[in-house]
Amino acid sequence: MTARELRPLGDALGTEALGIDLSKPLDAETFAWIEEAFSEHPVLVFREQNLGPGELAAFGRWFGKPKIHSLVDYRHAEFPEVSWLTNVDKHGNIDWFGVKRATDWHTDSPYEEVPPCAFVKRRDDIRRYARRL
Repeated sequence: MTARELRPLGDALGTEALGIDLSKPLDAETFAWIEEAFSEHPVLVFREQNLGPGELAAFGRWFGKPKIHSLVDYRHAEFPEVSWLTNVDKHGNIDWFGVKRATDWHTDSPYEEVPPCAFVKRRDDIRRYARRL
C-alpha cells in the first residue's frame, strides 16, 4: 500500500483515506490515524477493500462493542455483528413489505444521546461534527 493520506472528494462532504488495507489487522498507530481523520472528516471512503465478514467485524470492533441486529435471519452465522443487507428472505422471496417499511422510516439502532464511538470524547465534539454536516 501507499503512504497514508487523505484526499477530499468534494467541497462539502467525503474524504478518501488512502494507504490503508482494512483486510489486514490494524495496529494502534494506524487506527489512531483513522480516528483523527474521522474526527475531522465525518465521511471517510476506503476504496478497493476486499473484506470478508471477519475483517469487517474486526474493523468495527475498533470503534467499540457492536450491537447485534435484532433480526436473526440477517445475521452472519460466525460473526453476528455483521448483517446481510438484502430484501430477499431465507426462502428466496423478495420482501416487498420490508422494502416499503425501510423507505418510510428506518434505523438500525436505538437512540443514544452520546454515540458509543471511541473518537467522540466530549459533547463539544458532537456539536462540532453536527455543524459540519
